[in-house]
Amino acid sequence: MHIGEKGAQAAPGFDDPLGLLAACHERIEGHCATLVRLKAHVRAHGGDRDAQLAAERVWAYFAQAGRWHHEDEEHDLAPLLEREGDGALAAAMARLMAEHRDLERTYAPLERILRALPATPTDLPIEPYVSRMRAHMEAENTVILPRARALLGAPEIAALGRAMAVRRGVTPPAP
Repeated sequence: MHIGEKGAQAAPGFDDPLGLLAACHERIEGHCATLVRLKAHVRAHGGDRDAQLAAERVWAYFAQAGRWHHEDEEHDLAPLLEREGDGALAAAMARLMAEHRDLERTYAPLERILRALPATPTDLPIEPYVSRMRAHMEAENTVILPRARALLGAPEIAALGRAMAVRRGVTPPAP
């Protein structure tokens, strides 16, 4: 049985950093779906090799790419949007950035279990993490990213893409 992510597609490049953030949300949703399937699988089969492989993929993604994603939003996107002077957008952004800490706290017990497979309980505590993550991404996809696309100009978009590339150790796109 394959418990992993389904339908992953190639992501946009650093020349489209907002598209890259949206694509990351799609991958995060794929990992949330994997967690739902993994929960059912562990109930039925325990921490077998399929469960271990799926847990490793989820953990690896959130351990690196998930952290980069939060840093992209907090250190690069949020400051760009704050400069726009839109109070409602700034408030939404501040709330969503604060949610990152809540998501990290909620994920911590799940992460410990994912890393410990096959020594696992008969159940995986995917909630409230999965539902909170999905609500968080929905808000970013419907509020933050559309406003960013409308407000940010080419220089800000290019700066965001360069910062995201550097964070990942990739040569940034030319200005």
